[in-house]
Amino acid sequence: MPLYHRRKIDEHTRILIWHIEEPLEVLKKNLKLSKADEIRFQKRKIISHQKQFLASRRLLLEAGVSPEGLCHDPEGIPHLESGQQISISHTRNLAGIALGTIPLGIDLEVYRPKIERIAPRFLHPNESFALESPLKIEKLTLIWTAKEALYKALKIKGIVFSEQLLVTPFQWGDTCGSAKVFISGKTLDFSLNFIIEKAYCGTLALQNN
Repeated sequence: MPLYHRRKIDEHTRILIWHIEEPLEVLKKNLKLSKADEIRFQKRKIISHQKQFLASRRLLLEAGVSPEGLCHDPEGIPHLESGQQISISHTRNLAGIALGTIPLGIDLEVYRPKIERIAPRFLHPNESFALESPLKIEKLTLIWTAKEALYKALKIKGIVFSEQLLVTPFQWGDTCGSAKVFISGKTLDFSLNFIIEKAYCGTLALQNN
């Protein structure tokens, strides 16, 4: 199953997700990469990582964007030559991209019990609502994706997830949410779009004007 999920957030913003089931040869067929991207691909020695890489470029094609116009800065952050905003996420057999005109970030993650063990590293004190839920693993995973998405949208190194990123309480099944970022004495507001599936979840973070 190739393109699995397509969501239009607004006139300029969209999400595309690929469930990776194809062999590597099928994903690579007739796919033109930039020279820099070809080098990045060759550095990936694990087949699953290669598939994730190629699936994300397939998603660009699905969105009508040439993968040859994708580049990465020295920090590894993706950019499009057109100036359009882009964010990319991979996890297991999933690849996702988000495209828009304002700062954004997307993150996908499968549900895993170990999220409970690492929760103290990223939970803000005001996010304890997730620990009190019977859907603890699911809610913690969604908060994690929200914070990863915020981090990608900010493009600032050194953000402390447990102190500077705060996700507003939500109910499981909500499609939208919000978050605050505390940085340099200021508070930035973000809107969140949740992706909730049986085996995984994800978040798109968009900075509010």
